[in-house]
Amino acid sequence: MRTVVSRVAGNHRAEHAEGPCWDPRLDKLLWVDQYAGLVHQANFDADTRYLEVEHSFQVGVPAGAVAPSIGPDGGWLLAAGHGFAHMSHDGTVTQLGQPEADAGQRMRMNDGKADPRGALWAGSMAFGKQPGAGSLYRLDPDGTITVARTRTTISNGLAFSADGDWLYYIDTPTQRVDRFHIAADGRLTDQATAVTIDPSLGHPDGMCIDAEGCLWVALWDGCAVHRYTPAGELLAIVEVDAPQVSSCTFGGPDLGTLFITTSAENMTGAQRARHEHSGKIFCADVGVKGLPADAYAPKP
Repeated sequence: MRTVVSRVAGNHRAEHAEGPCWDPRLDKLLWVDQYAGLVHQANFDADTRYLEVEHSFQVGVPAGAVAPSIGPDGGWLLAAGHGFAHMSHDGTVTQLGQPEADAGQRMRMNDGKADPRGALWAGSMAFGKQPGAGSLYRLDPDGTITVARTRTTISNGLAFSADGDWLYYIDTPTQRVDRFHIAADGRLTDQATAVTIDPSLGHPDGMCIDAEGCLWVALWDGCAVHRYTPAGELLAIVEVDAPQVSSCTFGGPDLGTLFITTSAENMTGAQRARHEHSGKIFCADVGVKGLPADAYAPKP
């Protein structure tokens, strides 16, 4: 088993960094500061391993994830507020469907990702983390929003096989990565457990997949990202000098850099002093490349 030590990439610090995405159109990294409702866009110097924030866009509501959009307006799709939104290149935000707007309790969108078929998937959760309050939604290219799963608690990491036939999905309190077959109509079938994670190692949060089909799982309270085969074998550990590791994605000019987001959420002053890099972005060379980020592809 391989162990890699990550390094801080730049000085920018978020309260709760999440949802990183390397935009191949711009060769830039994007991520959200969730509760602040910000989307950051940064240049990455591959020689110095340094991220320099170029723009910070205000969404106006908590934001959980960002993904490229290849529609006529370009820009990005967001999992934000009570549902989905489009953000243009100048930062203009247009709300789309808001499936959690009429929920009986205070809800927000959390992690999300586009799939190879052009749909955007994102989950919701209660601010109070009430068990079973959340759902996993799919925004299809025609704008239809479908409930893919119900009774989730902390809907988190998603990853798709390169052919788009399989979804890997994390509902954090289960301590699992589940695998689903995606039918032609988008329905999820054939649920099975791909990875089970001992709580002593941390709690599975965000996730990405590499070009070899292995899963990289960020471990909240685990100071690490783990690489697993789809059969659940642990292959590598990336150490992170921050306890609350929230998500990860591959990027850089050759998609050979693993970018890792972290959080300072709910930390005391003493904890922040002890873990001074919490909320920063880390990077690591892990010896394998990722896949280009899939984009939402709306129908004209």
